[in-house]
Amino acid sequence: MRCSLCGGELKEKIISYEVHFKEELYSFEDVPALVCESCGDVSFSSVVAKEMDRIIKEKPEKFQKVPVFSLRNICPQQVP
Repeated sequence: MRCSLCGGELKEKIISYEVHFKEELYSFEDVPALVCESCGDVSFSSVVAKEMDRIIKEKPEKFQKVPVFSLRNICPQQVP
């Protein structure tokens, strides 16, 4: 299969994936995906995408603390 963005080759991989939804960060592990070897674009089958949407509404298996950093004071010219 070929990437719809760059035409690179897609490889089936098991990845970790993070998504923001309603001001929350959700992290998924062991996600089957197609990853472009050239540009890194990630796509999922409709079954996997629907399952991630469904799972977001459930209680997570575990929680992680995630450090958050801002570069606003370090690189102010780059942040609008």
